[in-house]
Amino acid sequence: MQTNTSMKNLDDMTAEVIGLGRQAADRALALPAGDTTQDAAFVRRCLATLKDRQPFNPKYEGGCDAVLRILDRSIASECLGMEEKFQQTGHDEYGPQGEMQEVPVYSERGAELVELQNLLKAFLEKRDTVLDLVAAQQFLIKITV
Repeated sequence: MQTNTSMKNLDDMTAEVIGLGRQAADRALALPAGDTTQDAAFVRRCLATLKDRQPFNPKYEGGCDAVLRILDRSIASECLGMEEKFQQTGHDEYGPQGEMQEVPVYSERGAELVELQNLLKAFLEKRDTVLDLVAAQQFLIKITV
């Protein structure tokens, strides 16, 4: 019975990874991502397999890291300055607890690039989790046979 639950969770997680990858590819195409036309074309090529719902192709493993580096540069160029904001760190009987921190202020495009970066990072994290679960299941099958 636990195997069925585990497989269902793996199925759900895999579907979530595929959806996150497709969303990241769609968002990157809509922006376009990158400071130059070369960067934008590279990002499109790297994320094309995600748009086609192929997030587990090892051939494109390094492409996402390169896209994140391009996004880092693009986001830095869209920073308009810094501002002080309250960042909540906890909550107690007296209310929210936290501290004032300087945070970057981005242009509208910069904010969209930050969202894309966060989406791509979430995709990569969840994809790695799915790949770890698959590897664990394959290992368990080998030791039980």
